[in-house]
Amino acid sequence: MKAKIKYLGFGIVLILTSVILLTPVGPKLRNYAGRILSYGSVKLKADKAVPEDAYDWEVTDLDGEVHSFQDKKGEVVFLNLWATWCKPCLEEIPDLQMLFNDYGNKVNFMLVSQEEFGRVINFVHKRGYNLPFYYSKNQVPEIFRSSTIPTTYILNKDGKIVMAENGAVDWNGDEIRELLDKLITE
Repeated sequence: MKAKIKYLGFGIVLILTSVILLTPVGPKLRNYAGRILSYGSVKLKADKAVPEDAYDWEVTDLDGEVHSFQDKKGEVVFLNLWATWCKPCLEEIPDLQMLFNDYGNKVNFMLVSQEEFGRVINFVHKRGYNLPFYYSKNQVPEIFRSSTIPTTYILNKDGKIVMAENGAVDWNGDEIRELLDKLITE
């Protein structure tokens, strides 16, 4: 009897593994599970202050100029971690462009990728976006790390994370604009 239960359990595990790995359902299940797991971890970062060591982070813009995150201290920062191969990232970039068009002179936008530098440049030139894209050679600071992308953080002038989001978001909506207006005037 115990042997039958053991084989039944093994069979169920084998079937589930096959479904996850070999059928079109698998990527959707993995994506869903990843979002559930990372959603909570990113949300927990809201209301946390960015630690001093995170300000040592350096990123490179598309012209090859190095920028220090230290220079963003005391300003409102909109930090988006993304990749050219990430479909949800690509879905939210038009909204980010519209938001940047209205707030780019009041808020520090940083769209950071850890992909190959040339790939990001080719993507931006091909699509014609006018956003502040950066490349990070080094590891993203611990406070901003996430297991999924896109991941976005909005920081107030005191260096506190006031919003942390995973996945594509309507960044051009009224709620975000009201939040940015409030943070700018603080």
